[in-house]
Parts: sequence; structure tokens; C-alpha cells
Amino acid sequence: MARTSLPILIAFLLAFGGNLAHAVFPESEESEIERPPIYYAGIKAIEDGDYAKGLEIMQSFVAEDPQDADAWALIGFSLRKTKRYVDSELAYQKALKADPRNLAANAYAAKLYLETGRVQEAEQKLAVLDDLCADGKGCEERQRLAGMIDDYKKTGKVGSDW
Repeated sequence: MARTSLPILIAFLLAFGGNLAHAVFPESEESEIERPPIYYAGIKAIEDGDYAKGLEIMQSFVAEDPQDADAWALIGFSLRKTKRYVDSELAYQKALKADPRNLAANAYAAKLYLETGRVQEAEQKLAVLDDLCADGKGCEERQRLAGMIDDYKKTGKVGSDW
């Protein structure tokens, strides 16, 4: 599959309103895969908070490419944002089956676990992010998740981040 450079992806996201400082999902190893415009339209819808539209777009995308872990992670994200936790978890499981080290799926699954009161499972995902960070990927997400877990343990609340 052809690969694009990260600068091209960044330019595309910026051109269509993506804010990289607050991007929907953390970059995974797969993020440089060249994907059709529909995929980026799904990201834009999700970034705009239109989770139903983003979900519909990403579901049509995975119907054509069922092994795309990033797309499954975005489906899980959209479902979690609409409080459809069981379906969200199933989407994250599909993402992680396709790519167990997918940064977005691991980070978002951890957030889902916190939202559903499953701290130990969130901590297991933190351990995966520890490994990814040791490999030079996802250190910011690892730090954010560690903070979320600490805050949850102190307050019993989950921040609105991610």
C-alpha cells in the first residue's frame, strides 16, 4: 500500500479544519497509510463533534477495509462519546485485534475503562502505552492517561480529555 509523508497528511487535515494540537486521535504507526478522502471526511466529522456522521463514514470505510485499526479506533471513539460503551469496547477490540500496539485504540480503550469504573484495565492499557513510549511513540498520550488514572483514583471522576 502506498505511503504518504506526514507533512502531506498534516496539510490535508489543516486544510479541512483539523486542529493537530487537539486532534481526535493519537498518531499510530498506521497513520501514514494512504487512505481515500472518505476516511479524512470521517475524521473531520468526528473532530467537529458530529459523532453520528463520523461513525457512519468510518463504518462504511471498515466495510471496505476491515483490518484498518485506526478506523476501528475512531468508531470506538465515536461510540464512546455517545455513551454506547459496549459497542465502543467491541470496536476497540477489533482495532486491537488488527494491531495490538495501535496507539489510539489503547489510549481510547483506557479512557472507556475509566468511564466504566474499570481502573485495573485502564492501568493495563497504560502499561501498553509505557511500552510504546519506550519505543518513542505515544509518550504524550501515556502521560495524559497516567494523569487521568491518578485523577480518577483521587476524585472518582474522568476528565473530558479524549
